[in-house]
Amino acid sequence: MPAVSVVIPTYNSAQYLAEAIDSVLAQTYKDFELLVVDDGSTDDTEELMRQYGPPVHYLRKPNGGVSTARNLGIEQSKGRYVGFLDADDTWFPEKLERQLAALADHPNFRACYSAFLRVTSELDALGIWRGSGHGSALADLLTRGNVIGSVSVVCERTLFSEVGGFDPTLSQCADWDMWVRLATRTDLLYLDEPLVTYRQHGANMSNNPALLERDSIRVLEKGFALHCLPPMLSERRRQAFARNYTVLAGTYFGARQYFDCLRCSLRAVSMDPGQFKYLAAYPLRAASRLRSQLRPDSHPAGENGYGNAL
Repeated sequence: MPAVSVVIPTYNSAQYLAEAIDSVLAQTYKDFELLVVDDGSTDDTEELMRQYGPPVHYLRKPNGGVSTARNLGIEQSKGRYVGFLDADDTWFPEKLERQLAALADHPNFRACYSAFLRVTSELDALGIWRGSGHGSALADLLTRGNVIGSVSVVCERTLFSEVGGFDPTLSQCADWDMWVRLATRTDLLYLDEPLVTYRQHGANMSNNPALLERDSIRVLEKGFALHCLPPMLSERRRQAFARNYTVLAGTYFGARQYFDCLRCSLRAVSMDPGQFKYLAAYPLRAASRLRSQLRPDSHPAGENGYGNAL
């Protein structure tokens, strides 16, 4: 029985998939199985997978979305731990070794995540995304957005029998929803070291702001409905939704959907007047970011959360 089951959901990502698989096979930690779950691809994925044998296992299913693909991988997994990788991302060779050693050194944690390197389609570096690593992961996830991301988590497989699988009704934010639920069972250990590359390109699901709005609101509604929340965290519900609308305003602005940007900005301020100061300072921040991007040596850091924050 392997120590780790790695799950890669894929849909029409043959152009990147081999790099993802090879990055797992290149791990310095070798006690793993790799489950590639094909969610009904119509490209060359099936042909590509013929070149791989154990420890790679190829599972094909009718198209049902990324959550159903991840859930099938979890159901078929055998390891004590489960790790997740998207088909267009890659792991650094020491990724599993670092995280499993950290979990062994901190037995009170049942899950671990790390910083990751944002890259272009050609793997050119854009900047490092860092998690919070301070305080309660549950509080951060509900009040600051998806501070964990999806590409670096390794967790005990038994957690999924306790909290259930990924929500198939969610698309962009299914991982965020899962980490909220996991954080009700264990805090998440953070390694402030980039162990994953995350591609940013036109096919990323986060390029759909309307879907992001629908999913993010649903995640917060589900999260704040949890009965296990401490009272001090439940009281921050309104501010959490306001911050989410502020982030959405920035995402709509980046997509040049200015009416929706204004709508979300007004909603944010109506829920928490303190958001106005942040929104009003946007032109200065936008100009600063533009100057930074124009510098040839600039590698801007990623946002804590999701989408394009203002």
